[in-house]
Amino acid sequence: MKHLLVCAGVLACTGVSAHGSAAPADDRAAEVLVMARAALGGAKLDGIAGLSASGNFRRLMGDREIEGELTVELAPPGRIRRTEHVGAPGGPSFTRVTALNDGEFWSDGTNRGGGGFVARLGGAGEARPPSEADRERFQQMQQRRLQNELNRFLLVWLLRSDTPVTHAGRAEAEDGSADVLEVRRDGASPVRLFLDSATHLPVMLTYEDAQPRMMGRRGRTGPPDPEEIRRRMAEPPRQAAFELRFDDYRSVDGVKLPHRLTQSVDGTATEEWTIDRYRVNPRFKSNTFSKP
Repeated sequence: MKHLLVCAGVLACTGVSAHGSAAPADDRAAEVLVMARAALGGAKLDGIAGLSASGNFRRLMGDREIEGELTVELAPPGRIRRTEHVGAPGGPSFTRVTALNDGEFWSDGTNRGGGGFVARLGGAGEARPPSEADRERFQQMQQRRLQNELNRFLLVWLLRSDTPVTHAGRAEAEDGSADVLEVRRDGASPVRLFLDSATHLPVMLTYEDAQPRMMGRRGRTGPPDPEEIRRRMAEPPRQAAFELRFDDYRSVDGVKLPHRLTQSVDGTATEEWTIDRYRVNPRFKSNTFSKP
């Protein structure tokens, strides 16, 4: 499927059209979903009320590469908690938690031994802390991104969507093909899920979103430049093409789940997450998704 994945991000490159009559597309989508559900675990998918995935990640941020641990916990339909930990034993470390609890978003960060910094806007001689409007705008952006991430995980891991799924066509290549399912939400670009025609497993998901902003730093280890922060926040966000690829499927409690996820932005690999542990229907603590 390698050649397929290289070109399938844009349906036009394979001659597939995303347009057509709605009824046949919906019928074909239903057929594809039945086969995909059978491949992932069949009726066992219906019994999943919660899922947890943990492992190590590597991420490119500008000219730097960071490594850490990532845990994603979710309880459909509306709860997710994402915990990232970056640091070395005995050295500086940073833990970031973001969560969505049925519409209530919250985040928390803990910095140990790293000194940290406070972002300030404005140029030299006029530095100022972010305003309440800046903070509110940033929080809304975080909430929107986390909600979209929850929707994507539910679609890939459990084949669940609260928005109608249509069949957008097939992506063809010399070494394989994929059925392409599409989910459209109001005000958002379409999300396309590629399912291997032979195994019926999800192999890739594509969508467009605002490109993460990389802030310039004072030296390789210094804090972000306040002037750069001010300039970047004043710029309108640039849309970028995201690709998420899934492989290394293994059975966990009768459900097939991918153990490696890789992300590319505008064709450049930016992140890899190697999952070493899934928990199906874990017993979450009563405050797992609640704001502390």
